[in-house]
Amino acid sequence: MSARLLTLVVATLLLAAVNAVYFTITTERNKCFTFEQPKDTPIVFSYEILDAEHEVQFTLYYGSLAVDELLIMRKEFHRATGHVDFTSDNDGAYSVCVQQLRATYPDGQERVPTRMRLSIIYGYDTEYYEKLQKKQHFEAVNLEVHKLNDMMSMALNEADFMKHKEVEYHDSTERMNTAGLWWPMGQIGILVIMGIFQVQHLKSFFKNHKII
Repeated sequence: MSARLLTLVVATLLLAAVNAVYFTITTERNKCFTFEQPKDTPIVFSYEILDAEHEVQFTLYYGSLAVDELLIMRKEFHRATGHVDFTSDNDGAYSVCVQQLRATYPDGQERVPTRMRLSIIYGYDTEYYEKLQKKQHFEAVNLEVHKLNDMMSMALNEADFMKHKEVEYHDSTERMNTAGLWWPMGQIGILVIMGIFQVQHLKSFFKNHKII
């Protein structure tokens, strides 16, 4: 019973980890999206270009900023549908960007913005398992066991990643609490020092003017 429950939980997590967006893009600027992922996690970027004869440039970067120094891959989409496979090799943020590849048609006519759908699927797709089954000559049961092992590995990687993030959050909270403790004490110290200087200044002023 517990194994079935665990399988259901893992499957639910994987189904929830499918994100799809529709948008329009031009040649003027990239449209970028950022996501966080643990290492050793397979990701499938599935796309559909809704406008015929349009072409799109796809780029993937490390980090939350799309900078050339952190470029992972750059591909051109010339077909209406397709996908890009990637396995994350670091914990943390990744940025994916898409941009219209050409501003005009071959006859010189200006293109309108490209309509596109992009899905990010965590895990291997059906095509991967079909090729694996043919290559390894897996039976149906063996293939399902292999799929379950892959899902378990992804779940464990996600748990480790969340644990590291929790540790980072705890350390950040501790630093904020320490800063929150010392900052008021510093302010009180500054006020005390200013009060002492003001009293000394007033005493000197009164003595110099023979008021006291």
